[in-house]
Amino acid sequence: MNLITTERRLLWLAFTIFKLFGFIPFPFDRYNIKLKPSSSCTTLLKFYVLQLLFYIAVFWMAILYRSDMFHNGLQVLSMNEILKYFSNIWITFVILIITVLQRKIHRSVWVKLDQVRNLVSKVFLRRFIRFYLCKFYGYLAYSGFIEAQMMYIVLDSPMDFAYRVALLVLHTFVRLQHLFHMFFIDVLKTHLQQLHYDLKELSEYMRKLDAHPYESPIHRNTYERSVKRLLELKEIYGKLWEISDCINRTFGWSQICNFTGNFVQLSCDLYWCYLSVQGVFDNYFYVFGMLLPTSLLLWLLLSSAESCLRVASSLPEALLEVPIENDSTFRKIIYRFGLQMAQQRIRLTAHGLFEINYSLLKMFGTGMTTYMIIFITFSKKLRLEELQTGL
Repeated sequence: MNLITTERRLLWLAFTIFKLFGFIPFPFDRYNIKLKPSSSCTTLLKFYVLQLLFYIAVFWMAILYRSDMFHNGLQVLSMNEILKYFSNIWITFVILIITVLQRKIHRSVWVKLDQVRNLVSKVFLRRFIRFYLCKFYGYLAYSGFIEAQMMYIVLDSPMDFAYRVALLVLHTFVRLQHLFHMFFIDVLKTHLQQLHYDLKELSEYMRKLDAHPYESPIHRNTYERSVKRLLELKEIYGKLWEISDCINRTFGWSQICNFTGNFVQLSCDLYWCYLSVQGVFDNYFYVFGMLLPTSLLLWLLLSSAESCLRVASSLPEALLEVPIENDSTFRKIIYRFGLQMAQQRIRLTAHGLFEINYSLLKMFGTGMTTYMIIFITFSKKLRLEELQTGL
């Protein structure tokens, strides 16, 4: 990748972070963003063992100090915090295990990306890199600022501070997993944009056929190049569909866990917002600030997915604009290309359980509403004084 030095270093740093958190379980060249030749994985497995031991220590700390970290004097509030913390820790364990078990599928994504890495123009490549780096570091800066403010608020309470630190460790892992998935979605989108551009360019080129006499050398050469190029673009689409399928299989189970954790966290935090509105808790920034980092990240991820899918859905229209006149060869290729697009539709899914797009927000809204109804029902049985005393 011929990138500006600063962009290359920032991308290297981003992938170093992904590597340290265990999202790349095989030898990888972080500077050139490609696979290294296969070698022994013993060192990598030792690294994952150390990671598991670290998160087990975080889990054990919560068990040892559970009465101080989770006990709020009221069972409904304690259950809310316990649910949020332990759902995150178990999701972290599951994602780590899945990452190791599915490393071959993940590796195949990079193998297939390497096959098409030189097909994207420098303009599209730089635009993608700059946009992704802005999202990645912009989100880290924003969420870091919010978390720092929340840490400062609970600085006088050692156990609350310890709880926030432990929760931040878990949230950092699951949030980076989303950012890592978003990288692949944006890569796929960039390749689809290039394919759309190539189809438009081919349409303009094929219109030159009528400008030359039939059976002339120039006409014949233009015709042959058009047929060859159209077949190449058809093959490229097939490769991009395979890449999208590998991305879905690589991140399917981990994103099911991740979105589940996001749902639990947002539901629990939204319940605290309800208590704050009821006058139980007066620090509005702390309460509502808990919702901001995850909400922003979900919006970034789903907007990237929607943008990618919009580009994919525009390809059939671009294909139909290719001038075929009455030529039977062009007609057959266009028909088969269109049939391929219909049968191998670019999708972003989590093993078919749900689509990764804005429709996921409806599922979140329905689930969170149900959660709030259940917990608010419990809260109505308690007087305001009891809730304040419990806190």
